[in-house]
Amino acid sequence: MVRLELVEVAGNSYVASGKYGIGVYFDKPSKTAVLIDSGPNASIIEEVCAKISEMEYQIVAVLHTHGHAVNHGGNSYLKKTFPNIRICATHLASYLIENPSFELFVFDAGTGSDEKAEENKGSKRALVTDYLPSKDSTFHIHTIPFKIVSLPGHSPGLVGIITPDHVLYCGDALFGPKTLNKQDILFYHDLMAARRSFKKLLMMKMNAYVLYHGGPYKNVSGLILKHLTIMRDTSDLLEAFIKENPSTLEQLVQKVMNKYELEDNLQRHGLTTSIILAYLKELQQAKKIVAHVEQGMLVFSKSTEA
Repeated sequence: MVRLELVEVAGNSYVASGKYGIGVYFDKPSKTAVLIDSGPNASIIEEVCAKISEMEYQIVAVLHTHGHAVNHGGNSYLKKTFPNIRICATHLASYLIENPSFELFVFDAGTGSDEKAEENKGSKRALVTDYLPSKDSTFHIHTIPFKIVSLPGHSPGLVGIITPDHVLYCGDALFGPKTLNKQDILFYHDLMAARRSFKKLLMMKMNAYVLYHGGPYKNVSGLILKHLTIMRDTSDLLEAFIKENPSTLEQLVQKVMNKYELEDNLQRHGLTTSIILAYLKELQQAKKIVAHVEQGMLVFSKSTEA
């Protein structure tokens, strides 16, 4: 088994090695450490905490980029191990962090399994203690200033965290090459907001960027271009399906899942449904398609204005 390591990104800003880019900022004067996201479960964050302890730093806070379970699954362990830890997130993200069952409706479009719902229901919650600003601002942990950057699109209340080293932890505002190469469609609940976030990221001049699914990068312009290409291709595909034949949402989900040979299960179906709904909304706003009800079914067809 490969051991987790803390990799220096720039100055006192680090990232955990492996699949999940958990961030760590070390404040040398106070010998304290601030986490950025807490990983999917207790076992991974326990390894991160062990590394921090070996360096003789005390963890005082965790800043969350957004509220998906894979980003805050280590909170219960942190709260149990460090009772006075500050758990920080935006108001919107806090609803998901404090109510894990809500994610079934965000990710699975309400089709999550009863088994998973019971698992979330029984999990011990670690409540948010501090609210991060949802707009660009500065947030202090003791005397350490962190810049908060609004990066909407992927999830409600998603923000980036900039450390004093000018390292931007992006959460899931962007994905790394491994994700881009294996995912034919990307999860964004608001495509217009995501594009604005991409433009914002392109204008920023950071020493480094850390992606939760992808790790550290010196430059993200190429990744952004790849994201935009995938999003354009997905939009074009759905528009082509609808122009060929008026389709219900369920028919479009079936076509997309079949085209990309996605696994037949409730979570994948729900996630695909959520993604397609975001694209249909944008296509309607651009007046490329229209929606109407036909014999009790919601049907999407090409617009006469297109």
